[in-house]
Amino acid sequence: MAKLSKEKRGMLLNIGFIVLALFLMLYLVSQAGDINQIITAFTTINPWWLAGAVLCFAAHVLLEGLIMRIFFAFQDVDIGLGSCTLVGLIGMYYSSITPAATGGQPMQVFAFKKRGVPSGVGYSSLAVKFFCWQCALLLIGAVLWIIYGSNVHQLLGSGIWLVALGFLMNSIMVSVVILLAINRNVVRAIIIFFVNLLHRLKIVKDKAKTSSRMDAAMNDFHSSVEILTQHPGQFLVLFFVSLIQVTALMSVIYFIYRGFSLNNHTYFEVLAVQFLLYITASFTPLPGASGAQEGGFYVFFRSFFPNSIVFAALLIWRLITYYLFIIVGFFAVLFDQTFATWRRKQRKAALEEDTVITPLEEEVQQ
Repeated sequence: MAKLSKEKRGMLLNIGFIVLALFLMLYLVSQAGDINQIITAFTTINPWWLAGAVLCFAAHVLLEGLIMRIFFAFQDVDIGLGSCTLVGLIGMYYSSITPAATGGQPMQVFAFKKRGVPSGVGYSSLAVKFFCWQCALLLIGAVLWIIYGSNVHQLLGSGIWLVALGFLMNSIMVSVVILLAINRNVVRAIIIFFVNLLHRLKIVKDKAKTSSRMDAAMNDFHSSVEILTQHPGQFLVLFFVSLIQVTALMSVIYFIYRGFSLNNHTYFEVLAVQFLLYITASFTPLPGASGAQEGGFYVFFRSFFPNSIVFAALLIWRLITYYLFIIVGFFAVLFDQTFATWRRKQRKAALEEDTVITPLEEEVQQ
């Protein structure tokens, strides 16, 4: 039996953790409340409002592809919206199954490279997209916190410091992207440090060649990411689309809330709590911020949902905002790999046809 590679073992470990987290969540939910009440709550949700929650998920996915398509259009890179959306789903899948979402971007860059996009441009598209997402998240979250600050403080009490910590951590990530965009020397120093480290660990064999390749990618990165500093109009377009995208994902919970025939809180009140929950739990290093998201949901939304419904709402919300990314993303990865295999076979067949020498050609050669 063939031994699994380190990458495959790591992926299986992450998938196993996700499945374990799902079963643990189901177990805790079953122990925390009357299981019959939870099952009954599932049957009472309005399917139309539930469909609206799924449409919010779909809008988020489509806008993910649209943002990258717009960025590549600004860079004069020829790639279709369908390909950008597919690569977006691939990134969502790997981000969902790896700690701190570290696996998504490298796989997206690889997928873009197969489609003719240089690695530096691919990385810069993801850096700009991440920057726009974080700015949109923090801006809307801050505005809603200011407007509904008294309600949030009453809801969380002394736990409000966790929200402040979440804002701090997300702001640091935005600052890092800005630093990478404007200070090339810092980026080069970081690259040299890691290349030397990997060379000492015998992972990198040719240090000079690797440094040269990374430096070329960095030049592509900086030439593309200048959109942040030299093309504010283009940045504003991407930022505006990101505002819509982040709002679409955060709106899932409101449709679930209304699906249970609840209307004591307005859309913006529910949205404010959801934004603050996401910001607070997003820096948790586990895949999908597992544990922090589920526990945070109960703490943040326990006054919004009756005890007989809150755990059913948690399960539905988590299925749409996390596990659905894994399911849809898995099929995107499967489709991409199947299509890539088919393309390789087509190229190989075409090459073999070109190299076949017919009897007439053989006589001419003789």
